[in-house]
Amino acid sequence: MHDVGLVLSGGGVRGVAHLGVIKALEENDVHISAISGASAGAIIGTFYAAGFSVERILEIITEIKTARFLQLAMSWKGVLKMDAINKFISKHLKEDTFESLKIPLYAAATNIKTGKTTYFDKGPLVPAICASSCIPVLFDPVAFDGQLYVDGGILNNLPVEPIREKCALVIASHSNPVDSDYDAKNAKDVMERSLMMAITCNVYSRRHLCDYFIEPAGLEEYKVLDINKAEEIFKIGYQEAITYLEHSDLKDRL
Repeated sequence: MHDVGLVLSGGGVRGVAHLGVIKALEENDVHISAISGASAGAIIGTFYAAGFSVERILEIITEIKTARFLQLAMSWKGVLKMDAINKFISKHLKEDTFESLKIPLYAAATNIKTGKTTYFDKGPLVPAICASSCIPVLFDPVAFDGQLYVDGGILNNLPVEPIREKCALVIASHSNPVDSDYDAKNAKDVMERSLMMAITCNVYSRRHLCDYFIEPAGLEEYKVLDINKAEEIFKIGYQEAITYLEHSDLKDRL
């Protein structure tokens, strides 16, 4: 049995808060033995499972220029292609399979044919991570192994299930809170808000499956594509986790 499992939610750039949480765990000698993630959590989890330091992952993320990135991703259909994300991940990762990672990783993706969640943990790595982070409507669905996939967070934004029985302790980091001060300006805003509420609901219905649940306060102030605020978001995640660990019994249970 693994000692400590880490579950990382989706949340776009807000997911950078996971890096702050991981940094705080490292400083408190909490060693992660397995990772399960959805969407941004799967991307962060992949780099960490491949052996990248928290600092290096943050550097890679802050190198992204949102406008240029989205321009490269624009498809003729008027939505975005996953090719740019595929190239971004492949550029930095030498590992091309789950089996080559240093820490076992599970990536949740939503199969839009079956209407169920798929947990990837074997075989080709990059296509699975792209499937996990494919935000519907914004991106074209990812075709993989004869199936079509979109963002894993749609059905399960806190994918604890793959590691719950494998780990003695499970720590969850949630980076996608719903802003309580909301003002809908148009139908698009209402649609986005509704999707966010549904995703957040599936997180809270699973938090009881985790031994520890860290949800950095203040992330609702940031947009999911606020890449220029990545370092601020990192600091929020770090400070929240430090405070959380000071008041928890986690270290006593290791």
